[in-house]
Amino acid sequence: MSAPQLKLTYFDGAGRAEVARLLFAFGSVNFVDERVTGEEFAALKPTLPLGQLPTLTVDGTVYSQSMAIMRYAAKMSGLFPEDPVQALRVDMISESLIELVNAMVNILFMEKDETVKAEKTKKLVEEAIPKTFGVLESFVQGKFFLGDDKPSYADVQLFDLVENGLKARLPEASVAAFPKLEAVMENVKANAHIAAYLAKHKKD
Repeated sequence: MSAPQLKLTYFDGAGRAEVARLLFAFGSVNFVDERVTGEEFAALKPTLPLGQLPTLTVDGTVYSQSMAIMRYAAKMSGLFPEDPVQALRVDMISESLIELVNAMVNILFMEKDETVKAEKTKKLVEEAIPKTFGVLESFVQGKFFLGDDKPSYADVQLFDLVENGLKARLPEASVAAFPKLEAVMENVKANAHIAAYLAKHKKD
């Protein structure tokens, strides 16, 4: 069976498509990385299944929902465990990271009251993020969450959250107190295909 023709469509930024892009890169999966402007999205919107981005076009059929796309990318890249218990473990870690991402989005982009935003941001940085990272630190088994030779999509999710989320939006939050998580990030970054992708899309 020939490889499917893939096109990932999103804006020219990390956002909700970057994990899928990184997963495809990690697994050296060929895909068209289509990046659209707001104006182009407005024209596309009526044609999209759910009227939103990102979308993944697989052999001409368009699919939506960033988490569904992420898991598909993980499977295509060999980063979704075949063992059901290992998959359960990775999904558990993934959901924990998604909770942090959603909390960040709700506070930084949805909260309009600046005083409330500051209070919620402080609580997120000082309580929620360290608590979650502390738990995830205990889940690391070697180079990655599942072991030295078992990278998974959760490892890539962590990398994206820290690199494109915390460092960009909440620099006061850090993984410095969690050496195992830092090591996971470095091991993701050490992947030759990831390194090439990052170099290609490095912002000046």
